[in-house]
Amino acid sequence: MAKKDAEHKGTMTMREAGHLGGKEVQRQRDLRDRKEITDDPYNKPGPAKGEAYGIAAVTQALDGLHFPATREQVLERAGSQTIHYRKGQMVNLRQIIEDTPADEFPSMAQVVQAVSEALKEEGLSGQPGHA
Repeated sequence: MAKKDAEHKGTMTMREAGHLGGKEVQRQRDLRDRKEITDDPYNKPGPAKGEAYGIAAVTQALDGLHFPATREQVLERAGSQTIHYRKGQMVNLRQIIEDTPADEFPSMAQVVQAVSEALKEEGLSGQPGHA
């Protein structure tokens, strides 16, 4: 009997394989439910800092800002950063925010909207390639 066990070592029945597969599926579900997904389809970070354009560049530059935020808080967070608003179009985020009329921003969406409007007024938003 020991010889027979040695011959089958490393093999499993369909039922055993199905049971192990089911355990893996359940493990993946548990990870997903706990937001601890590690597989590539679920691990999709945004662009690397400095490689984003438009809205993503604005939100990356102001990452960590808590809302509602005053104009001074947004300016402080913006510092002297330049961002790629469009490919080949660098803009000084602080100067753009200084050009906005708002004194307070309830959310990041309002900051993005104000930046977009300020760029339109300056004629920058429709001209990719011009800084």
